[in-house]
Amino acid sequence: MERTYLDDAVLISILPNSDSEKDSDVKFLTGKVINDQTNQFQVGRFITTVQLELCTNNVFLSKDGEIFETTNTPSTTKMFCAEFLLMRINSFELKQIIAMRQCNNNAKLISAFDN
Repeated sequence: MERTYLDDAVLISILPNSDSEKDSDVKFLTGKVINDQTNQFQVGRFITTVQLELCTNNVFLSKDGEIFETTNTPSTTKMFCAEFLLMRINSFELKQIIAMRQCNNNAKLISAFDN
């Protein structure tokens, strides 16, 4: 089957908002495209997949049936849903979200979005 190959991949696990969602395990994969047999993604670009259905060491199946394979066994980063949506809507890379999370100067952080 055709698949998309990613480098520098990280598995994103969305933290539950409440105890009632405690068992829901929502995961996504982000990484740099190094080869795309599906011709959907540009090589060299960082992408974030749709929600994952199945995960193994380095092969992932998304809910819409796409297969992604990574050159590394991805580490897992936990995110709040709001952080993930900010990343996805604004096409931010994971490292940008982490930098925002670590910023201690709220005025500087807010002014970064004024442009």
